Amino acid sequence: MLRWAPYPFVRVTLSFIAGILLYIILGREFRFSLELLAFFFAAFVAAAILSKKYKSAFVTNIAGIAGLLSFFAAGLFTTHYHTETHATQHITHVDGTPTHYVGVVEDYVLQKPGYQSTVLQVDQVKVDGQWQQAKGKVQLSVPHDSERQYELAYGDRLLIKGAPQLVAAPLNPAQFNYKQFLANKNIYHQHYLHTYQYQKLGSSPGSGVLYFSIQLRRKLDNLLQVRLNEQREYGISSALILGVKDELDNSIRNAYAQTGTMHVLAVSGLHVGLIFSVLVLLLAKFNRTVSQRVAGAILTLVILWLYAFITGLSPSVLRAVLMFSLVTVGMALGRNTNIYNTVSIAALVLLFINPYNLLEVGFQLSFIAVLGIVYLQPRFYKLLEVNNWLLDKVWALFTVAIAAQLATMPLGLFYFHQFPVYFWLANLVVVPLATFVLWSGVAALAFSWVPGLSWLLFKVHFVIIWCMNEFNLWVQQLPQSIINGIDITFFQTILLYLLLLAFILFMAFKKLRYLSIATGIVAILSAQEIREAVQQQNQKIQAVYSLRGSTGLALFKGQSARLIADSALLQNQSNYTFNVQPHLWQLGVQEPQFVSLEQSINSGIASEVLPDSNQLLLANGNRWLILSRVPAVQPRGNFTVNYILLRRNVRVRPEVLHVYTFDKVILDGSSSAWYRERMRQELDTLGIAYHDVMEAGAFVVNE
Repeated sequence: MLRWAPYPFVRVTLSFIAGILLYIILGREFRFSLELLAFFFAAFVAAAILSKKYKSAFVTNIAGIAGLLSFFAAGLFTTHYHTETHATQHITHVDGTPTHYVGVVEDYVLQKPGYQSTVLQVDQVKVDGQWQQAKGKVQLSVPHDSERQYELAYGDRLLIKGAPQLVAAPLNPAQFNYKQFLANKNIYHQHYLHTYQYQKLGSSPGSGVLYFSIQLRRKLDNLLQVRLNEQREYGISSALILGVKDELDNSIRNAYAQTGTMHVLAVSGLHVGLIFSVLVLLLAKFNRTVSQRVAGAILTLVILWLYAFITGLSPSVLRAVLMFSLVTVGMALGRNTNIYNTVSIAALVLLFINPYNLLEVGFQLSFIAVLGIVYLQPRFYKLLEVNNWLLDKVWALFTVAIAAQLATMPLGLFYFHQFPVYFWLANLVVVPLATFVLWSGVAALAFSWVPGLSWLLFKVHFVIIWCMNEFNLWVQQLPQSIINGIDITFFQTILLYLLLLAFILFMAFKKLRYLSIATGIVAILSAQEIREAVQQQNQKIQAVYSLRGSTGLALFKGQSARLIADSALLQNQSNYTFNVQPHLWQLGVQEPQFVSLEQSINSGIASEVLPDSNQLLLANGNRWLILSRVPAVQPRGNFTVNYILLRRNVRVRPEVLHVYTFDKVILDGSSSAWYRERMRQELDTLGIAYHDVMEAGAFVVNE
């Protein structure tokens, strides 16, 4: 039987989380959360008074339930309070279109290829020639076309010409929902600026502590860049120590992702845990008296929060530092702290500060990984007794990797659609090396002013990073190192966690009912997979994707597909990965057959190149006329096609299209915005049905 008494903060935090989730499920709108909180809190106070007066177990239970419901209502109210669109002055409620607006840069400035990105907190907008107060955040992108390292800085006050645009919804099926991602950060607008569109008015940082933290991180990052000559090793060092991932080499980033070691590059609980564990080891002999424990705790807290400061006070580091700070205080007080309560308190504090942290992938993965390691690792470790000291450490590290991977696997499959087969091998080597990288890098930065010693420390730091990179690249090349294309729903993710929980309960209590529950869950998952496989075997789908500057037409038949694309798409892997691949995986296609538009006639597709170099395709009973050039061939009689695809700003007058019988005209992303706008106006005038994939999203035909 489960005993909840030792875990009061677990109950409290779960109640608070339930309130947050309900608010989000209700569409981020619940106007009576404060009244509900007041009601449950009053009920709790009344029940607590009665319980103390009459010593009744029943009334005591009622008080406990009312207390948990109070935290549930507090989750509702806190989420409502932190949903910025409810403010009457939010820019979503401004009447009219702003011509200018003023705000302050309130976030880190991220380096991107050719531009930099940050978040602006708006405080004024100009509408109809009048300035008025406003609130809201705007995701800004500014061109990086000067010799300055950063075009903007935290605290810069900007005057911007123009109006921010609402973030667009994803235009392709199964595409990453960037709109929802920003909405979870209370960002609903974005603006791509030209150099002449903004002017700096001064600097007014919202937080002096964060301002100096970011400035210090920039100086340390510059120092790493100067002292580490190789771009690849510098990018890893900056990411692992400071959390700056702007300069990471794409091939190395992919290697770490595909070996299951990407977590070492995201400054988070792992890094803080490595620092904490070394400090505990060094201070182990100085905890005999209360004064020694207090002094050790103060030193540990100072170092932990100093590390948080030099990493820019990022949310991932703050939640880890908070958790280990609670553990440190408990150790100083001489109490055996319950780790589940400690983790729950840290989660509760962070969710109270910002309940939308719950929707952050990093927040979810870090806390679930910690819980998995705390509960599962000791049990895995006891399965094998190792007498050799070195092998015992290897076994301990191996069980940590297994526990963390098992706990986070359902979420990893849901968010990233892949499973690193050799994660256990990679983590056995990479995590210890990352420990040495972290401490050697911190030491090199701390003693960067000492001649000789500084050179030696940076050299050691560089060599360790080089070895870690080469090992990851080797693991990446092993056969079947990564299983890609795994597509599961949110419901299936929940089922996988329920399955894991059922197995844990069965192993803990040896009750057959938990094994029966696990068997039932497996049956449900199997039935869903069979049903999905049957549907995919019979599917016949055609899709024209929304691809800026490119053409992409996919022809699905069963679990295979041909992707007819122009050279712009075939040469742009990121465009394909972000916009097309998720839809293929969703439909059960691992790797499509790539077909060049110019070569489709030789690729097993029923097609014909017309004398004017345009193309006619036949797929699943549908005829596609693809016009890339001015049509010079007039059809005889009534020539019927289903769809006419206009691409590359083809110079064709809509009235000329009347020589064909067709259902719809498709405008794709290879054409310019001005061309598509003009064609939409002309097609509307003539009453011709059309679909612009850059405005309405991908055009999908399901037979």
